[in-house]
Amino acid sequence: MAHNRFFWGAVLWTVLLTVACLMTADSFQDLERFSIPYKDKYVHFTFYFVFTLLWVFSLKPFYGNTYKVRFSVFAVAVLYGGLIEVCQGLFTVSRGADITDVLANTTGSAMAVLMLWRLNKK
Repeated sequence: MAHNRFFWGAVLWTVLLTVACLMTADSFQDLERFSIPYKDKYVHFTFYFVFTLLWVFSLKPFYGNTYKVRFSVFAVAVLYGGLIEVCQGLFTVSRGADITDVLANTTGSAMAVLMLWRLNKK
């Protein structure tokens, strides 16, 4: 895996996602000037869409682009997203666990899996 650029991209993305989700909410005050409804849900969707793509592509050279790989990465993404939300509720002061964030994470990951499935069919 040392030569797999997708693996290192997936690791880096996972670290950045974790740090961003566990930072204080005050760190994101600059985003408040954009008046887009539910903008944080779009961010969660995008985080987990990219998370899923990177992990599937990083595992593809070893296991192929199989249903099992895509489903496994999806399951890990859902569990990881839920764990991050629990950690937000337990270990941060200005952030809280939010079930709609878990739903946005799951939707982002599911859309990545569906896109990969469609591309694999062609």
